[in-house]
Amino acid sequence: MMIVGNIMIVSKRIRFFLRHLSCSMFIALLMIGLVFFVWYPVPLATAEGVTHIFLMLLTIDVMLGPLLTFLVYKEGKKTLKMDLSIIVFVQILAMSYGVYSIAQSRPVWIAQNGAIFQLVRANAVLPEDQAQAKLEYRKPGWGKLQWVAVDQTHPQYQRYTEHTLVPNLYTKLAAAESRIRQFSQPLENLKTFNNEQATEKQLKAYPEANAWMPLRTTGLGLVVLLNKQQGKVLGVVDLRPWQE
Repeated sequence: MMIVGNIMIVSKRIRFFLRHLSCSMFIALLMIGLVFFVWYPVPLATAEGVTHIFLMLLTIDVMLGPLLTFLVYKEGKKTLKMDLSIIVFVQILAMSYGVYSIAQSRPVWIAQNGAIFQLVRANAVLPEDQAQAKLEYRKPGWGKLQWVAVDQTHPQYQRYTEHTLVPNLYTKLAAAESRIRQFSQPLENLKTFNNEQATEKQLKAYPEANAWMPLRTTGLGLVVLLNKQQGKVLGVVDLRPWQE
């Protein structure tokens, strides 16, 4: 009977552990979707160095919480509810802090200016610049990032020269069509800084692409593929625009 009782206690502990693990994994999947498909779509997560940090955070948080639950769980323990509540609270706190930190530095705009595009993060924009921006650029969005152009005819443009982290200079991307046609580079130039096979593989997904421009990020440089004749942006690919 004692053996049966012990098996039942262990079984309850395992069931509770698996239940906690399942909930943790479900929340982790939601966070992965938000971070990698909304805030940092491929290949921005890699370029910004978010992938390794966020996945390490998730792994520790998802595994450590349920593991601690397994270790402290004991049927009939007086402090069981308190112990489990503390574990869940710390787990939520750690996850919230990690997601908050990543959210603060999320990309919100890709701004075209001169011969380059630049990734603009939410925490890189000064409040005083935002206050002077057009209504649609006054607040960083929480959804997918926006493509914009720096208005070089703006009265304050010379004050900022080529600085792209100022939303008060932003306008519709269509305003950059002439610059795209003027400064875009031929696809053949990509092979100067990239493996030929890797280049061809990336280009296959964008059959309309016939030109490119650099995308400056806070990490690795990326490439914006374009249709030069249409002055149209097609997408961002994981290729280098210069020697890293």
